[in-house]
Amino acid sequence: MWALLLLCLPLSRLANEGFPSISLLVNVAILGLFLAVIAFGQGLVILTGGIDLSVASTVALGAYLTGSLWTGGLPVAAAVLVAVGVCAAVGAVNGLIISRFGFPAFIVTLAVGTILGSVLLGAARGAPAQASPESLSALFRQDTALLGVPVAIWLLAAVAAIGTFIQHQTTLGVRAYALGNSVPAARNARIDVGRTTVSVYAVAGAAYGLGGVMLLGYASGADLNVGEPWLLPSIAAVVVGGAAIRGGSGSYGGTLAGALLLTLLGIDISATGLSEGYKQIVYGAVIVVALLGSRLAGRRF
Repeated sequence: MWALLLLCLPLSRLANEGFPSISLLVNVAILGLFLAVIAFGQGLVILTGGIDLSVASTVALGAYLTGSLWTGGLPVAAAVLVAVGVCAAVGAVNGLIISRFGFPAFIVTLAVGTILGSVLLGAARGAPAQASPESLSALFRQDTALLGVPVAIWLLAAVAAIGTFIQHQTTLGVRAYALGNSVPAARNARIDVGRTTVSVYAVAGAAYGLGGVMLLGYASGADLNVGEPWLLPSIAAVVVGGAAIRGGSGSYGGTLAGALLLTLLGIDISATGLSEGYKQIVYGAVIVVALLGSRLAGRRF
């Protein structure tokens, strides 16, 4: 996947003529950062054999709460922590319903996401987009640098390190793999399936909320539709990165490469003047092709 990404970089110059190479790379890093964070959460869920359709609403919740709380006088750091914490609670509700009642994850998360979206719509009461703190917006500018390197690239490196550690080195990550491979076997191994499921969805919710916070800063504001474009890409990045859609296998390194590749494709599509709808078509097609490739390779999905 990383080799494919490196191959696509020079090809993307054809669609971005006149766009400096360094600026293109930084732009990919900044936009890829958002998808890398959101896809991390989706990847953990898929690892357990589930799928999370509440992504859009939870991303919007993170952005809305941060903007609202900051506008209401709360310090930026406190507003971010509260917003991410509330999003984690939403994820925990998803996990609790799934584990307690055995309902399919996609139905539960779709229902919770729909309810959450409606609650947000009512709470906003048609208010304009939430404003972003200047200190948050500054993090995602190309000219904001640390040791000569744009801060967004440092953030991407931090996300890569933390995501890899959580998925591969923590008890939660190991148990998520176990659930995806076989729930009965996980129970036999004395893994608390219910607690693990709730924890996975809570961490995923926190990731979506953090993604919403970042998008608020990047756009210097956000409305309730800020999360809509991120559901399909979050699934596509995980699947393209080599994860089995039924769980039990995959790596965050693959997800990260998939996120950057899809981001590059999205930039290329925008450069040709095509609308957001075409990006969603590409993301959907990428998922189908990846699944077909998995079947041809003999991998279960």
